[in-house]
Amino acid sequence: MGPRASLQPASLSRNQRVFQSSPPRHTLLAALLVGGVVLVSRFAFIGPGLGMDYDAWLLASAARSIVDSGQYIGSRPPGYPVVEGIFALLHNLGPWALCSATALASAAACVSTMRLMRSAGCSSASATALCFAFTPVVWLSSVTAMDYIWAWCLVMASWNALAENRPRRSGVYLGLAIGARATSGLMALPLLWLAARRGKAGTFALACTAIASLLYMPVLQQKGFTWMISFSPGGRGVMDTLRLGVVEVWGPIGIAALGVAAFKVGERIRRRESRPDSVQRELIAAARTGALLNLALFLWMPLEAAYLLPFVACVLILLGTRAPTRVMGPLAVALLVSAVYSPGSKGALPADLERRGDQQVLLDLVEEALADIQEPTVVLCGSMFSMVQYRMGGREIGFVRLRMATANRERLMQAKAEGGEQYLFINTIDPWHRANLGYSLWEVARPLLPEDWRQLRQGSE
Repeated sequence: MGPRASLQPASLSRNQRVFQSSPPRHTLLAALLVGGVVLVSRFAFIGPGLGMDYDAWLLASAARSIVDSGQYIGSRPPGYPVVEGIFALLHNLGPWALCSATALASAAACVSTMRLMRSAGCSSASATALCFAFTPVVWLSSVTAMDYIWAWCLVMASWNALAENRPRRSGVYLGLAIGARATSGLMALPLLWLAARRGKAGTFALACTAIASLLYMPVLQQKGFTWMISFSPGGRGVMDTLRLGVVEVWGPIGIAALGVAAFKVGERIRRRESRPDSVQRELIAAARTGALLNLALFLWMPLEAAYLLPFVACVLILLGTRAPTRVMGPLAVALLVSAVYSPGSKGALPADLERRGDQQVLLDLVEEALADIQEPTVVLCGSMFSMVQYRMGGREIGFVRLRMATANRERLMQAKAEGGEQYLFINTIDPWHRANLGYSLWEVARPLLPEDWRQLRQGSE
């Protein structure tokens, strides 16, 4: 026990003893070690551009618009004002700065996980934090300019503040988390329960509500409530949902290792080797509620594997409260391997790095081709719309108008006939277009680039 703890009166409860605002020296060293390992792992996989997620480019476009106009511009419903604001401050430093800042936020989230579990007396706190860091979906989300990690970093800050009996600060952090990603509000239920157990539910709720309301005020003023709720849940088949929610989250090796760890924890519980105290039981109850709520959200709206990032964190906290380092340590190593290697193919991180390189090559070629167009042209960009729009600085460039896609083939043909413009499409989007909108772009347009564009680029290099 650290020197500060030794000065505490013997009459203090265990809760008061463990929830100290100033961690002992060994905790600071562990935080530096965990944070350093996480940062090194992130910087090794930050590729060119902003990442493969369509929404990352929308966030960057909104940040640029905020800088240019001096007013709030939302990236997409329901608004992500905290991340949009942070990216606006960093925008002039370029895409690498936005991805690096997200990597820093991921390190902070991992250190917060470690601190929370150490405060509850969990022996595997550092190993659990590294399990979270190396889970493939978390690692991928940490090297792109997306909002998932920012939101969870603030949720963990809120959880830690509440563990230290600082309900007002906890409410402020959770309000910021909701401003970073509205679905962070799901964690209000378990955290409000923790605050109520400390007799501070009102203080926590007031601070959280006030901050979240202030953050969304400009969203409401600029876009209106209808825009904020103008999204609908997506549907997927059972197998596609399982692939997205299991394989893409943990990776094949990670799934097997997680099963082994869960089995060992079950054995410890059966043999009564795991006996959580009152503080750890609180942590287990809050994590269990958070996991169930976020799993329910994903099943209702199974659009992205990263939607399960809070679920992953809560599940690992549940395991870590009952498992020693000899269980969580090997799990962390297995998850690391699962992120960089997959049997029969590349792991998620190397594959993402390669795709980002190909994406950059394609965007360079598209930019060159658009600059050469000298007649009125509509370019259908499909799933690359946000990326091309960001690179070109807008939806209209000289003779060119960028459009995402048109679901109705007949309407597209009518617009083409009435407008007298030529219609082109970015070469790689036709499979996406056929799968999502039901017809091939070859029926209504021609490709922007030559079919051998990859060889063309290699030859020019």
